[in-house]
Amino acid sequence: MFRFLLLFSFILTLAIGSISAQDAVKKVTIGNPNSPDFGAEIPIKGKVVSLVDKEPVIGAVIEVPYLKTGTITDVNGRYTLRLPQGDHRLVFRYLGLEDVYVDLQLYSPGFLHMGMTESSINLDEIVIEAGSEDNFKEVVSGVERLTLKDIKELPSFLGEVDVVKSLLMLPGVSTVGEGASGFNVRGGRVDQNLVLLNGGQLFNSSHVLGFFSAFNPDVTDDFTLYKGNVPSKFGGRLSSVLDVNTRTGDMDELQIQGGLGIASSRLAIEGPINKGKTSFLVGGRMAYSDWFLNFIKNTDVRNSEANFYDGNVVISHAFKDANTLTASYYRSYDKLNFADDFGFDWSTDLASIKWSNVINQQFSFTTSAHYGGYRSTLFDPEGFDAAEVSNGIDYWQFDQNFDYILSGMHTLLVGFDIVDYQGIPEVRSPLGGESNVLPKEVAKDRGREYGVYIGDEVTFNRNLSVNLGLRYSYFQHYGPKELFGYEEGTPRNISTIIDTTYYDKGEAIKSFSGLEPRLALRYQLSEMSSIKMSYNRMRQYIHLISNSAAASPIDVWQVSNFYLDPQVADSYSIGYFRNFQNNTVESSVEFYYKDIKSLVEYKDFAELLLNPHLETELLSGIGKAYGAELYLKKTSGFWTGWLSYEYSRSFIQVAGPTPEETINDGEWFPANYDKPHTINFVAKRKLWNGGSFGTNFTYNTGRPFTALESNYESDGTTVPQFSDRNAYRIPDYWRLDISFTIGNVINKLDDNLNFSIYNVFGRRNAYSVFYRRESPSLIPKPFKLSVLGSAFPSITYNFKI
Repeated sequence: MFRFLLLFSFILTLAIGSISAQDAVKKVTIGNPNSPDFGAEIPIKGKVVSLVDKEPVIGAVIEVPYLKTGTITDVNGRYTLRLPQGDHRLVFRYLGLEDVYVDLQLYSPGFLHMGMTESSINLDEIVIEAGSEDNFKEVVSGVERLTLKDIKELPSFLGEVDVVKSLLMLPGVSTVGEGASGFNVRGGRVDQNLVLLNGGQLFNSSHVLGFFSAFNPDVTDDFTLYKGNVPSKFGGRLSSVLDVNTRTGDMDELQIQGGLGIASSRLAIEGPINKGKTSFLVGGRMAYSDWFLNFIKNTDVRNSEANFYDGNVVISHAFKDANTLTASYYRSYDKLNFADDFGFDWSTDLASIKWSNVINQQFSFTTSAHYGGYRSTLFDPEGFDAAEVSNGIDYWQFDQNFDYILSGMHTLLVGFDIVDYQGIPEVRSPLGGESNVLPKEVAKDRGREYGVYIGDEVTFNRNLSVNLGLRYSYFQHYGPKELFGYEEGTPRNISTIIDTTYYDKGEAIKSFSGLEPRLALRYQLSEMSSIKMSYNRMRQYIHLISNSAAASPIDVWQVSNFYLDPQVADSYSIGYFRNFQNNTVESSVEFYYKDIKSLVEYKDFAELLLNPHLETELLSGIGKAYGAELYLKKTSGFWTGWLSYEYSRSFIQVAGPTPEETINDGEWFPANYDKPHTINFVAKRKLWNGGSFGTNFTYNTGRPFTALESNYESDGTTVPQFSDRNAYRIPDYWRLDISFTIGNVINKLDDNLNFSIYNVFGRRNAYSVFYRRESPSLIPKPFKLSVLGSAFPSITYNFKI
């Protein structure tokens, strides 16, 4: 009886709230009743913002109930809806904000912006399950969005919710192995991904060499990965853009949330500074993960140490005239000691300020400025060789973006950006009194990148929409610089230096520029399916100098210069997208191809650290990548999840004018990150009282390596003969994870308890294969390195007050 009364009270409350909301119906007319017929459906566009903090409302639902159709807003709060000419009742809904009802008289394409106020009805939870049409109606292709709710229900490594790890379960995204920082997208390198936090660049997106990501889930608002069509406002990288934004603090009341885990803990506090106008958000994480290394079978790893911390601070102020000012700061620090042999530490600082202003229903703009700094150190702690080597990079960035809705047919985006990169000198210093290492310093290059862009999304009719973009970028390498000249027609090395030119501070040395056109096209075949095509040209003026399979913290970020041209990529994709069962099941198949020019490669046994003649170790090559992605996703019901398969190839060719400048006899060879087959399966099951069960399985082909094929004797020494570059592969990789979440552990508290097991079967997946011989007369033997070779259970308690 009590449950019946509670249910009746709940329904009555909703009904009263619905009636009162509908009493305040907005009446809007778009177009003229005498305007010509625009076809079966007329497009309208708009932006939904919260009147509480003037920020875009992401994921707001716009419904047309009697037509049984609708859509949701994107990460910028924008939406597009196509309706028949005539009268319609629209409902704008979002959890925590008042429903808005609109009686719309629609006669021609136009725009409808909406401001939503804070809800006056407080309910424990409202779950709105509605299928999204974005899968086949959105113009751009190759865009991946996951909510924090999605990733919190996935099995996690040591209980830490991870943005980057969740991306690895999507088609087109991979990594060279466990313990590798960064990620690879559609056959691209780690440094070809532009990783943004609140619009500022991050040069390292991982903690503990890839085991945790740099993003605290308690302060993260949304994240979007552009791996296909990249909007023209983004530039500077070839493969993808990962755009991550933090939340702003609550304007009205103090809130605390966090998590306590066996390897790390986190805490976030937010609330008003000036109620209704100014808010703060402070979040931090700290790892105490040394103990879990004892589970790893590798002796050196067991004797190692790995720790990190990071913190976020966000202050936001909402002005009366629909504009906001937000300042944020991010700091992270990592330290890793590998047994007694060597160690790393690395840190990131990122400060950002953004001003967002809505001038009127058609025009808005954002202005932002950023400072970023990255530092890393390699140290050898003991003996006569004890020393530390440090390097880093600083940058200053300014962005100006304008958003102008011309009509329901056109949305115009215009803007520009400037980035000034300043390489920090590489410095070697002795450690301890016994060290015989001499100090050394090598200056690093500086460069400035300019970009200006324009983009327009054009809706021609119900079936055809096109997203057009054009970006122009200009890069200048400038002094101070000591530039070495080499003898023409011979390989560059120290012995062929013929002169030296000195450039003063700020003096121009070399410049590069070019157009970067972007095109995305969507043709809707039916009510539930479409074809999408895209083309991108991207230019990259900054490079991660690393000759290892996976990036390490000490690797050097190098701007393009007199001897190092920018990388240029042309990317093509085409895909078929189809939804089923009222848009609750999404499917797609995409094909892509990419050409890359001026790809950076390295001579055998290249010396990259503390090298004042770095250009003598670098080679220029070309690359190509191609593949196919199949994706099937279920978005609602008790069981949700997805299944994906990717076929992906990535090849490199270096055919220089001399044998010393040629790799693999000038023939194509697989890249270090080439993994042809990848399968990912993710399943989530809702349980009672807010609980859930999750599992994921991943399989991929082992990556390439260069193997020992034969040997010969010379003066009593066995000389190994190796294969062509990357002619063999390490064993295939597979892993199964599971998680179980219990909701509402403590009464009257929004909390849960998560149990996870990473690598359930304890599989010793190979990270690499290397050769070692015990004496000069013996043939080197192959060994498999497995970073993680055990199952890793974890328990994490998450709460929100």
